[in-house]
Amino acid sequence: MKQILWLVLLGLASLSGLLGVVVLINRYRFKRRLARECGALRGAPPSTMPVPSLDVLPDPVERYRQVAVGDRAAVHTLQLSHRGSFTMSPNGKPLPIRGAQLFTEDPPGFLWWGRIRMSPGVWIDARDMSVAGLGSMRVLLDDTVPIADAQGPQLDEGAALRLLAEMPWYPTALFDQRYVRWRAIDERHAEATLEFAPGRKVRGVFEFGADGLPLRMSGQRYTDRGESRPWGGVYRDWRTVEGLRVPFEAEVSWELPAGSYSYAHWFVDSMRYDAPETPL
Repeated sequence: MKQILWLVLLGLASLSGLLGVVVLINRYRFKRRLARECGALRGAPPSTMPVPSLDVLPDPVERYRQVAVGDRAAVHTLQLSHRGSFTMSPNGKPLPIRGAQLFTEDPPGFLWWGRIRMSPGVWIDARDMSVAGLGSMRVLLDDTVPIADAQGPQLDEGAALRLLAEMPWYPTALFDQRYVRWRAIDERHAEATLEFAPGRKVRGVFEFGADGLPLRMSGQRYTDRGESRPWGGVYRDWRTVEGLRVPFEAEVSWELPAGSYSYAHWFVDSMRYDAPETPL
């Protein structure tokens, strides 16, 4: 009996070791794929469009430009890291997350990687991106078991809307009129339109506070069920980094039939503009 028990334990230990090796291999593959995708983002061909004559910006947008950018030269890339929480369903528990993100200005794009800790030793890796106007979402359990691997026109638009909402982290991109145009609404609101691919656009409404900085942004975005729903986020904790005024806290929500659902709450740890290439 003891011999059988030892054989079972030995078999379980061998299986556990084999699974560990598989996870390590898949983690390496995931990192290699991230590196290739970062290279594709950085290598996307810049716009050949001439810089248009600048339109007069709506009053609240011009105040924002003066406060956040001033005479600062345009940013070409941003590398950002964050911590925070992610809630996977309206009634779910917020789970700790850490992430890193690379943004580019010409053409506008991003690649984000995040790791959600489900329980000790169990995690989910997620990668979201918009590269040359194409969106993609990939989610893996323990770097091994696919949970989601999606792309298509609705994801293209959703990723572009996320990019527009996150441009306050590198705000010079919001005033590059080859890609972003503004329309006045009133003294506190303006609509931004991002052309993320030739002839393809997304729109979001920014609300500005008394200090000239955005309080929130909102737009229509497709859920993972293909329903167009109100979506947006709020900005908090504004600080100055390398001459730019940027938020260090952001919270993102869906407006669902049952009510508002806040699912992502980020706290920025570091920001580097136009830094040499480094892995996420």
